[in-house]
Amino acid sequence: MNDPQLQHPDPNRTNAGNPLFSILIPSWNNLDILKITVNSILRNSTYPHQIIIHVNEGTDGSLEWVRKHNILHTHSAENVGVCYGFNLPSSLATCAYLVLSDDDN
Repeated sequence: MNDPQLQHPDPNRTNAGNPLFSILIPSWNNLDILKITVNSILRNSTYPHQIIIHVNEGTDGSLEWVRKHNILHTHSAENVGVCYGFNLPSSLATCAYLVLSDDDN
């Protein structure tokens, strides 16, 4: 899968301003679906938001990808499971509302 640009299709719509909610996404070596998930959020969200990903292992390039795109994230060297996968990134959330999402296919 090629590496799509991370941007809104409408250049006048941005995530500038105070985010209304934080979206937490645990990912376990699922880079292709993670890219689709993040791009779908960017294309379809009307409100400012914060995306925070927890990278379990990241042996598929996920860790490098979130770093390359400056996506807020946490990381564990091994798969710590979905509970930690949501709890660890929640510590970085700045919003009162949390959205729990997955990149499962």
